[in-house]
Amino acid sequence: MATPTPGWRSAKAEQKFRVADEARWAKATEQPPNGIDITTSFGSTRVHHWPGPGSDIVFLHGLGDTSFRWLPYAEALADHNVYAVDTMGEPGLSIPAKPFEAADDYGVWLVETIEGLGLSQPHVVGHSMGGYVALSYATQGGHASSLVLFDPVGVVELRLFRFLLWNAMVVAGALSPGPLNRWFARRLRHPVLSDKDDFGVVMQAQRGHPAKPMPLPVFTDEQLAAVNPPVHLVVGAKSSAFDVDKMVRRIADLGPHCTARLVADAGHAVPQSHLDDCVAAIRTALDSGVSTT
Repeated sequence: MATPTPGWRSAKAEQKFRVADEARWAKATEQPPNGIDITTSFGSTRVHHWPGPGSDIVFLHGLGDTSFRWLPYAEALADHNVYAVDTMGEPGLSIPAKPFEAADDYGVWLVETIEGLGLSQPHVVGHSMGGYVALSYATQGGHASSLVLFDPVGVVELRLFRFLLWNAMVVAGALSPGPLNRWFARRLRHPVLSDKDDFGVVMQAQRGHPAKPMPLPVFTDEQLAAVNPPVHLVVGAKSSAFDVDKMVRRIADLGPHCTARLVADAGHAVPQSHLDDCVAAIRTALDSGVSTT
């Protein structure tokens, strides 16, 4: 009997997801990225690479997701050298050799991954938990030209009850028929909900690879102040996850090289609902990144 990758309930559940995920990629693009496997002390990290002539950009997805989420960004930023990393311990193609034991391990792992790619100072972009990983990378000695954070974990406290309620409504919306499904997608500001094929794969991952996130503490003032690269925050004004006004103030207080923007009609899924705004923030970071060496 086949042995599943750690984190999966069974080999059957993993295989079912892998087949559906491969079909999702094939449907979405005729030019899939190159797959690169980087050996780290935590296991083998899968990185998806879209070669381009411009600056290096590294993307980090949220909890329970995969690098597939960044395909529209790779296409919008085809003039740059784009990498999307499957976070260790999540449903993507990274294979854990040992679990993370502390929150700082996310940053240590990403330092090893980016060094393994041979990148010196990429621009690092993260959504939700991916934003936490990006900040952890900067606090663990990782060099970046900029950090771009979309509704990130770790800047302010998570509003746990509200966020869990939002997630429950997302699941209800995914299981709802046509018109009701589209209503949930609009109400929750989560357009992926209305793509039954895409969100069906997400639900397969959640059933077969249940999320087991460790507590991710809010970064202290001292930790944030020690982050060298410019930080560019984009946060949905209607986010159920965080006190967004407090988040904007914390990032804006880091200095004039940092920017924070509230998107009025967006929620936690701001990278999916407001692609153009988020790409614009990345391009601002590309223009304003500074050396940290």
